[in-house]
Amino acid sequence: MREQLPHRAAPTGAGQRHRPLTVGFFGTSIMEHLEAFNAQMANQATLPAIGSTVTVEGWRRRGWVHRLALSLRATWPHVGFEIRNHGQGGATSRDVAGIVERDLATGADYDLAFLGVGINDVWRHFQGRLSEAVDLNEYTQHLEEMLGRLVGSTRTTIVMSETPFGPLEDAATVTAMNGELARYNEAARAAAAAHGALFLDVWTPFTTAARHLAPANGDDPAGLWSDGVHLTELGDTLLLQQAERLLTEHQIIDRLLSSRPPDKGSG
Repeated sequence: MREQLPHRAAPTGAGQRHRPLTVGFFGTSIMEHLEAFNAQMANQATLPAIGSTVTVEGWRRRGWVHRLALSLRATWPHVGFEIRNHGQGGATSRDVAGIVERDLATGADYDLAFLGVGINDVWRHFQGRLSEAVDLNEYTQHLEEMLGRLVGSTRTTIVMSETPFGPLEDAATVTAMNGELARYNEAARAAAAAHGALFLDVWTPFTTAARHLAPANGDDPAGLWSDGVHLTELGDTLLLQQAERLLTEHQIIDRLLSSRPPDKGSG
């Protein structure tokens, strides 16, 4: 059973409507998590018949970010949460640095921001897409730039390590990819500490779960990844658990609320 954000007694002023807390997410497809959407598919009362066809009407962002947003709203129903998911599929740190710069240039600010990037920086190198790959030095420079901007415009910033690669290539190549990605995660940890941001290590829980989920006769960590990079529902759940755990351990939402007065005239 997954750990949930704890239920708590209503804080002083819980009957008042607080100004929304703005939560931003900057990263890759791990955050964006697009899913095809058709309204009929999402309504239990009007599900299409088995064997019928439907038209994809659009894409929606789902995954662990969407589930975290629901968890926040369920735990603090008296608080409005404005969720801005800037995750972009295929983005490297070079791309995300541009997204951060453009977003904050509009005057955007955040109560809480998550930053997670690096997996595509490494993957592009192993794909032979060298013009898109980002080496460790450039990656570190982009992190410094992004954190310099985010920390100045965000009350609490959380840097996330990247999830490891799963069975994407042959075992030796995946091992090499993960060895390189681990170096990028350590650079992210150091950058977070230097800028006073929190660091969320999701690498260790993922590798631990992968070992337990691996078949007894091999080392294929099936279950966490749909294709060796993108996450299944189980992988998303594991990532969600880690984000919730950090928010709970540091009482981040309560601290943000306690230092921010409710709307005038609410009650």
